[in-house]
Amino acid sequence: MAECFSLVTGALAGADDLPLAYVRGALITRGQWRADVARAAATLFALPAGDVALYSTDCYQACVWLLGAWHAGRCVILPGDNTPQTTARVKALSVALVGEFADADITRWADAAPLTLTALAPELRAVEVFTSGSTGEPGRIPKKLAQLDDEMRAQEGVFGGQISRQACVVATVSQQHLYGLLFRIIWPLVAGRPFAAHLLTFAEELAQWPGNTPLVLVSSPAFLKRLPDQVDLSAFAARCQAVFSSGGPLPAAASHHLRERTGLATREIFGSSETGGIAWRNHPDHPWQALPGVDVAQTEDGLLQLRSAYLPDAAWYVTADRMRFDADGRFVLLGRADRIAKIEEKRISLTALETALFSTGLVSEARVIVLEGARVELGAALVLNDAGQRQLAQAGRKALIHALREHLAQGVERVGLPRRWRFVEALPQTSMGKTTELDVRMLFEKPRWPQVLATHTTEDATVLTLAITPDLAHFEGHFKEAAVLPGVAQLHWAVHFGRALFAMPPAFKGMDAIKFQHVILPGAEVTLTLRYRADKQQLAFSYSTGGRTHSSGRIVFGEAA
Repeated sequence: MAECFSLVTGALAGADDLPLAYVRGALITRGQWRADVARAAATLFALPAGDVALYSTDCYQACVWLLGAWHAGRCVILPGDNTPQTTARVKALSVALVGEFADADITRWADAAPLTLTALAPELRAVEVFTSGSTGEPGRIPKKLAQLDDEMRAQEGVFGGQISRQACVVATVSQQHLYGLLFRIIWPLVAGRPFAAHLLTFAEELAQWPGNTPLVLVSSPAFLKRLPDQVDLSAFAARCQAVFSSGGPLPAAASHHLRERTGLATREIFGSSETGGIAWRNHPDHPWQALPGVDVAQTEDGLLQLRSAYLPDAAWYVTADRMRFDADGRFVLLGRADRIAKIEEKRISLTALETALFSTGLVSEARVIVLEGARVELGAALVLNDAGQRQLAQAGRKALIHALREHLAQGVERVGLPRRWRFVEALPQTSMGKTTELDVRMLFEKPRWPQVLATHTTEDATVLTLAITPDLAHFEGHFKEAAVLPGVAQLHWAVHFGRALFAMPPAFKGMDAIKFQHVILPGAEVTLTLRYRADKQQLAFSYSTGGRTHSSGRIVFGEAA
């Protein structure tokens, strides 16, 4: 293994002709990069004192701005996205916005006279990254330059011996998050390997990556577990020297499947934004091995605690991960200890519920969360495997939920069983493969529109077949004795679908011959027939099941007064 560069030397490290990045197929050398960093540093140095916030989808641009900021003595704040909400949150920090923000203060460095570059201070507060936040509210984690340097030099010591200096680092994760920052930018800089500026989005890009240089793939569970079987990965497998995954748990099936298709072992990195890297493994059935410079111990409560140079001080950092040691000093993770819910004074382990759901043999992914409302209850969001999908198709949703609840009841008091269920094709995930509680919670928001099963147009009408699912918000509290679909909801839906289908005047003018004859109950499948008379500016509607009419009437529209 060749000697690493020190991050403290910043953009001064490496010979001018050493490859640094591939940008749209063109090779950028360290000499070219150094000149860009000097101009970016001058641009940022001219700003009033303070931090800068950076967002860029181009890894080379991000690398230039990052090093430019450090040489200008600035800390770089790295938000995970540039959405209006995130941009507003960052602007509230009174920082300059650099890169691809809608209201960016600086977008280019080309016009600046270069700043003379000097070595960096190890204690420089280099970056602040945002945690994803289990509740959706992100936190800021500061990192010193020495922390970033120590961590990636240590990981090069573990993994670098099997990877050539010519290998290009390609990635499916953004450098706006700590894992992507470390493995896409910091590691290539200290190891002297080039990286690809372009972010991979599709497996086809991986299979058809241009050139013949060796590759290193920096990825996440979100990408690796969705590699299509029809994509030929043989060319990629012949060039790839290592595959890394972090940001969330990688399902064992995904790891095994990639190994079967390519012969490549996936090197999982376990850690967090707060701790940096903690441990690694290259097989899903193997225990975790602590990274160099990381001391791992177990608390009296069975929690994993650690000390490392990648933390802000030398104190033990206690995680919420339960663990046990193997005889050889490696360790096994046993799930999170902080996922305990209190339901009617009973302590319920959400992790234990998820584990029990997996044991049914019907579920490939599961997330159980606490839902606050008129009463505290649990919700289960599940991705069914093939066996689960067959049982759902054969027995129906109600019978499947009953079977799952009965299975859980073997080890959990009934008060702690999930009351609300969602069957989805995939759990929502961030680009780093994390499933946040906020995103799962959104799956349980009650819908306000029926599901349209079919649409049929006749000579004078449009007929919609609607599924009136029991989870519709309109059934809540209407009525106390038995839920029925309110008449006002039926009118609202008629207008909504009418406006989607016909060119109607904007203003509501009145109703005529409105009749509600038979109630619509949860779980019904009804037809909504709509006819619009343009000459009378009148929408006629009727809801029916078979030959029975639930409601009907006419709604009159006109121009606004």
